[in-house]
Amino acid sequence: MANYKTIYKCRECGATSYQQVIDRAESGALLPTGQYRCTGCRNVFANIRSWWEPRRTQDFQPSVQSG
Repeated sequence: MANYKTIYKCRECGATSYQQVIDRAESGALLPTGQYRCTGCRNVFANIRSWWEPRRTQDFQPSVQSG
């Protein structure tokens, strides 16, 4: 059996799969919301990129010292 590695995994827990978030519309139909839920940590993400893309770190700003 082949063993595959992927760079696409949850930035929070490392799970390698997600599901579309489905919600009931006013008409009663079940429709995708455009959001995605990680199958590992169950966090909801606005899009697939935000599921796998690492969080951006704060820009480094040196402290100002008077003296």
